[in-house]
Amino acid sequence: MSETVLVIPRCNACGEALFPARYRCPRPRCGAADWTSEPAAGGAVEETTVVRHRVGAQGAGDVYLSSVRTQAGPVVIARSDTALREGERVALTIDEAMRVWARAR
Repeated sequence: MSETVLVIPRCNACGEALFPARYRCPRPRCGAADWTSEPAAGGAVEETTVVRHRVGAQGAGDVYLSSVRTQAGPVVIARSDTALREGERVALTIDEAMRVWARAR
């Protein structure tokens, strides 16, 4: 599986970091469309859940999801291969299908 580091856009006008990317900054009184990108290689798990039953995916196994506060600030929803614990530090990557993955450090 080919993976790269997750990138978070940051507004050059006001400094707001957000995910997913938007065309214009959503902050009141900003609205700029000038962005830089910074790597969000890691973060901390805030919440977790597991999806055990999915329509049309019989026998596919559990899907582990976590809300991860990135080092850049925004929260992303990430998949993982195993259950993660709240507060756990994780590395973040994005795969070729544009899915965010969290892996324990």
